Amino acid sequence: MFKGQQLGFRIKIVIFVFSLLALLLIVRGAYLQLIPNKKLAQRQKKLFDRTVFLKPRRGVIYDRYGKELAISIPSLSLFADPQQVEKPYYSAKKLSQLLKKPKKFFLKRLLNKKKRFVWLKRHLSQKEVQKIKSWRLKGLNFIKESKRFYTQNKSLSQVLGFTGVEGRGLEGIERQYDEFLKGEPQKILIQRDAKGRPLFMDFSPFISKVSGFDVYLTINSDLQIYLEKSLDQAMANSKAESAMGIILSAESSEVLALANIPNYNPNKLKKTDVAFRRNRAVTDIFEPGSTLKTFTLVSALKKGISPNQVYSSHGGQLKIGASVIKEADPKKKFKAWLNMSEILALSSNVGVSAMALNVGSGVLRKTLSRFGFGKKTGIDFPGEASGLLRPLPWRDVETATISFGHGIASTALQIANAYAAIANGGILKQPFLVKKIRNPYTGEEKLFQSHSSQRVLSKEEARFLSFLLVSVTEEKGTGVKAKVPGYWTAGKTGTAQKVDFKNKSYKKNEYISSFAGFIPAHNPRFVIYLLIDGAKNNFYASSLVAPLFSQVASYSVRQAGLSPTLLKEEDIILASQGVERISDKKNESTVEEKNKTSKKNKEVKKKFAKEGKKAKRHIAEARNLMPDLTGLSLREVLNKLKGHHLKFKISGSGRLVYSLPSTGQAFPKDKKVTLIFNSKLWKKR
Repeated sequence: MFKGQQLGFRIKIVIFVFSLLALLLIVRGAYLQLIPNKKLAQRQKKLFDRTVFLKPRRGVIYDRYGKELAISIPSLSLFADPQQVEKPYYSAKKLSQLLKKPKKFFLKRLLNKKKRFVWLKRHLSQKEVQKIKSWRLKGLNFIKESKRFYTQNKSLSQVLGFTGVEGRGLEGIERQYDEFLKGEPQKILIQRDAKGRPLFMDFSPFISKVSGFDVYLTINSDLQIYLEKSLDQAMANSKAESAMGIILSAESSEVLALANIPNYNPNKLKKTDVAFRRNRAVTDIFEPGSTLKTFTLVSALKKGISPNQVYSSHGGQLKIGASVIKEADPKKKFKAWLNMSEILALSSNVGVSAMALNVGSGVLRKTLSRFGFGKKTGIDFPGEASGLLRPLPWRDVETATISFGHGIASTALQIANAYAAIANGGILKQPFLVKKIRNPYTGEEKLFQSHSSQRVLSKEEARFLSFLLVSVTEEKGTGVKAKVPGYWTAGKTGTAQKVDFKNKSYKKNEYISSFAGFIPAHNPRFVIYLLIDGAKNNFYASSLVAPLFSQVASYSVRQAGLSPTLLKEEDIILASQGVERISDKKNESTVEEKNKTSKKNKEVKKKFAKEGKKAKRHIAEARNLMPDLTGLSLREVLNKLKGHHLKFKISGSGRLVYSLPSTGQAFPKDKKVTLIFNSKLWKKR
């Protein structure tokens, strides 16, 4: 009996102990479940959770009309969980062969067992993805990310720039407006099971949302493409090293087109030359040559020198101390005395040097500085150069050489913007590339315009200079080949020897040829600057770049739908009176000079009146004739034919390759016109 009691007592003790243990476990479990524990939470997070930061899709970059230039598209990126990789050496070998990277690169990541997430390659091609999936290697997985794609390939590449694999803007607009475009990173929590395997890997819902703002450029894509094609063709014909061009709005200094040739394809960044990625029109400096003579004339006006003042041509050679200033083309013979208009039209180095010495270095430097030379324009683009404008004092020979664009360095943008100041009536404005930034969620927009402007010329002075620049494109002027039939064209040629910075001298037989101007001269809409660098055939700007200017300017006014016009007689009178007003204001003209001016003005008026009658007759005849519309888009064609009340039969898309009636033929009585468009046929032309 005693033994039975003893056994029962032991059983009760065992039951009590187990009950106590169970109770302790329940209490402990409740404690773990209900009471927060930082250490356990951290351990759980480390074992079962993994935070990954995904870059959202960047905002879209558009041109001024809403055409997509840079967009973000979905892309797959490869990563590995080293703790899940079973064949690290085999996997590294296969990846090395496919992705063209050293085997050590992959092996180092796959053998790092301390990590649960390592990147192997971002943004794979579809072929690479399919190949890796076919291997069925454990521990390798894919994540959907966002990849930048540039719709125009090479076009506008130096302006747009590019992004890195992390989605950050590295060059161009992508870099300048990165804070607006990039948006906020997406933080994703990856949960894993007890074996460390991810529970899901589809992140598309998280990256489909565009959190970056959209950026609208001032660029006109049609102008941009035409400018690039024209520069590319001119460069090929002249066997030049490079070319660049800028088209600004005369009114606002908005950049309508900006091209550098050679360019590159940002979609194939690794296959491009690093030297081609630079926006040379903004970042590189060079001697502007004779395009600077215009501003030497401005300094003469500011000094109070009469526009009728004449200067000796010195037989083509002006001796200044031990130096001799010569004309660019020694074969050209000028008359003994040249006035301001003739110096500009004939592009006389000797004449403009004599004028600069008369003006003085102080006034000349101040004028150049006021027009923006030697300082940044302030354009919203990274890496802009300020140019080079030497501090005073200048020697006489320096004053002379700077007057025709040697001994001074500027960017293409500085020159274009300085001419824009003349075109818009004497106000120097800050050029800009971005028209607006838009929030894609709220529709809220931030509009941009020139942040600063200053008057550098009076309206009368600007009008007079425009009149003089028109004379450059008239008969006997160096820019006669730049003239666009039916439109008054103003501009100036420039030919400068290339500087050898290593030897601190000029390179033999190497030149930079350029042309700066605006159109239509009486009511400017476009300011155009073109440059050909290192032409091997013909390097004179008058025969190389002037015809190119005519070509680009002609397309610009046609694309804008501007009808051909000539200045009315009252416009010519106002322009000529501008000469008299300036001279009267400065009280520098003699009676004899005024008589010469009056006689010359009458001759000019007579010439303009004769050309005006021809133009009016030509326009009247052309009203019922099919104009040359080849190569224009549908929108441009319809805009050009507006007012003729025609009925259209339209076929195809792209650029106009054929019309019925054809160019020069009269419109039919039934007003029916057939238009055939084809982008492929146009490209072959």
